[in-house]
Amino acid sequence: MDTKKLVTFVDLAQTKNYSKTAERIFTTQATVSKHIMALEKEWNVELFSRAHREINLTDAGKLLLPQVKELLRVEQKIHQTINLQQTQKEQSL
Repeated sequence: MDTKKLVTFVDLAQTKNYSKTAERIFTTQATVSKHIMALEKEWNVELFSRAHREINLTDAGKLLLPQVKELLRVEQKIHQTINLQQTQKEQSL
């Protein structure tokens, strides 16, 4: 699972705007669209409803959003643990 796609999902859920999300995560609008389509295909679920230039989370998207946020928090903790271990290892040399 690509966590960059998860970050895109979380950010798009907040902004409800492909252009704003692209700007905030330093990518293109096309990449944002590709990330969301890839997640929807991988999970076989529609995450956003897209109607009349409006983007909203579907019920499935609303259900998955807190779990994705938690997964990203865990990933961040893993990186912090790894960095701490590496720092301690370097200091013991």
